[in-house]
Amino acid sequence: MEERRVARRYNLALQVEIRLESDLKEFEPILGRTRDISTGGLYFRISRRLSVGVRIGFSIMPPWEVTQSTHAFISGRARVVRVEEVSEDSVDRVGIGAAIEGYKFGQAESSTS
Repeated sequence: MEERRVARRYNLALQVEIRLESDLKEFEPILGRTRDISTGGLYFRISRRLSVGVRIGFSIMPPWEVTQSTHAFISGRARVVRVEEVSEDSVDRVGIGAAIEGYKFGQAESSTS
């Protein structure tokens, strides 16, 4: 099978917070874990099934040792393009492929000086 992706994928297992754009009032984000990320998309696993076409907001925070103790993060918007049941007995049982529509890098304020 020929690789059709334009952007290089990175196999990274990082915590991701997902918010449905249709329900931005929802206080608790859906927590999951990424499997791979590129500038064009991401694949992650969560416990909740989403529908293809749904727009989401996401926030990914790399581990502190990677960012050298700064609280860096990546946030953006994406559209769900693939949904697959990956496990029946796992907490993160649904695999989601999402096309990134926009993202930005940020840095949170540190609570310690």
